[in-house]
Amino acid sequence: MEQPTYHYARENPPCPVPSLDGYVIIESFDVPVPYHITSCGAGSINAARGHSLAVSSARIACMSADIMRGQLHAGKLRRAVTGPCLKKLETMAYLLDNHMQSESRAEAKLPVSAGGLAPDMSGMFINPTTFEISTHLTIGVQNYWSNIVLRQMGCRWLCTMTDIG
Repeated sequence: MEQPTYHYARENPPCPVPSLDGYVIIESFDVPVPYHITSCGAGSINAARGHSLAVSSARIACMSADIMRGQLHAGKLRRAVTGPCLKKLETMAYLLDNHMQSESRAEAKLPVSAGGLAPDMSGMFINPTTFEISTHLTIGVQNYWSNIVLRQMGCRWLCTMTDIG
């Protein structure tokens, strides 16, 4: 019985994945936080748009952490996030507040900073109107990751999902 022959070679070489590297300056952190952005689609990444979305994502990630910990009112993000996303942040803040009261944890009072011992932001344009990014956050000595999804709605980019874990 004859074995089938498999051919793995491509006729066309793979195209390089477009990417963008840069730094975000954050008030509460002494060192610029590097970011790496790639794209699933063909073509290049607009550097100005990529940097702007990285800065917005870092701001939203830090503010979301402060809202969840009860350190900032959720209304501060009203122009940057969708209504359902804001409602989820408020719900998480309520749940964490109840948990913190029963636990008496010091992390509730510590400042949030993006970055830490291994600062990192890694994002991807899923399509021309959707951007996802993960940001490393430190709260005291604890390390967390924030995941943010931004979607272009009209001429604005709004956060439709923010998660910290």
